[in-house]
Amino acid sequence: DSGIEWIGEIPQEWDLRKIKTNFDIVAGATPKSGEASYWDGDIPWITPADYTTEDVYVSIGHKNITQEGMNSCATSLVPEGSIVFSKRAPIGLVAISSNPLCTNQGCLSCIPKESVDVKYYYYVMSIYSEQFDLFASGTTFKEISAVSFANFKLPFPNFETQSRIASYLDTKCSEIDSLIAAKEKTNALLKEQRQSIIYEAVTKGLDPTVPMKDSGIEWIGEIPQEWDLRKIKTNFDIVAGATPKSGEASYWDGDIPWITPADYTTEDVYVSIGHKNITQEGMNSCATSLVPEGSIVFSKRAPIGLVAISSNPLCTNQGCLSCIPKESVDVKYYYYVMSIYSEQFDLFASGTTFKEISAVSFANFKLPFPNFETQSRIASYLDTKCSEIDSLIAANEKTNELLKEQRQSLIYEAVTGKKEAIDIRNSYPK
Repeated sequence: DSGIEWIGEIPQEWDLRKIKTNFDIVAGATPKSGEASYWDGDIPWITPADYTTEDVYVSIGHKNITQEGMNSCATSLVPEGSIVFSKRAPIGLVAISSNPLCTNQGCLSCIPKESVDVKYYYYVMSIYSEQFDLFASGTTFKEISAVSFANFKLPFPNFETQSRIASYLDTKCSEIDSLIAAKEKTNALLKEQRQSIIYEAVTKGLDPTVPMKDSGIEWIGEIPQEWDLRKIKTNFDIVAGATPKSGEASYWDGDIPWITPADYTTEDVYVSIGHKNITQEGMNSCATSLVPEGSIVFSKRAPIGLVAISSNPLCTNQGCLSCIPKESVDVKYYYYVMSIYSEQFDLFASGTTFKEISAVSFANFKLPFPNFETQSRIASYLDTKCSEIDSLIAANEKTNELLKEQRQSLIYEAVTGKKEAIDIRNSYPK
């Protein structure tokens, strides 16, 4: 018994060792941001945002610093083959440095001592992010201190065993990762197929024999002879959103859903609630309005072009435009039409701080307009076809979740010496 709940039993001849016993631990720091001579040098400067555990190795970040910049603060150059550990936001990301680099204060670097196989300890640390998080504290953000991290105990087999386990896991994890990558590639192709099916249906219709005409718009192409093009404002009343004053308590936590672009994705199809609600008083205090069920909510910024249908009355912030349908409009058809044109909507956007499509540009954007009966038949057809594809995508995502769980379980069993299917010490698979 290791005496540590999340490690459990380990082989009799193994030990437990504090991280500081096997590694020299080096903290990072940030040079003064306003000093130009500290930045844009040739020394990679890594933050927790620059890598994920799945990357395995890290070599470059979003920024480099100069020798002068490194000397100006408490960061240090750590050698190739060190483990970089994120001590905050999020805690527990690990990667191995593939060249000399330094880090900011959000990372701790582990420089190996003798009798340490770095890849083995990469695998060990990769499965204990939740446990590292238990040792974290903080008010503004949680952080594990260098002292707590240094004293964290991990399994310690002899060097030969470490190396054989690491080699075994390289092989087995590579096999699992290949399966995951194949499923992800399949899903990417399925999503492309889904977009293609939508495009063909909403711009060409369901009858391939009808006469066609040039729409005059490049990204729409030809449309059936009897169809029209209409500006969005012809088919919808367009309503802007707004935000009540944040510091006024009486405006918030009411029973009116208040939607922002962060509250939905196009894949959701419908949107009903957001992260926040407002009161009637809050809605009356600003330029937002209650829009009815069955309206299309469109994100005009960050990112541009997300669409969803309101499944109940709601209002939005200024990042959204709501489209309230007029007569002869099947909302589901226009949901599908708008869903494929996010790149084109983006072309009409402008801005310096962030890009945004104006209400005027959006209102004047032209979309195909078949008669109502045709709209409804296309929407029904797409509901069926997209549901079939979405089921395949969901099945692949579920398989990948199971594969990732299997990968973590495999790593845990191996690095703690409990692998039952294969005795790693005596029968490493060739």
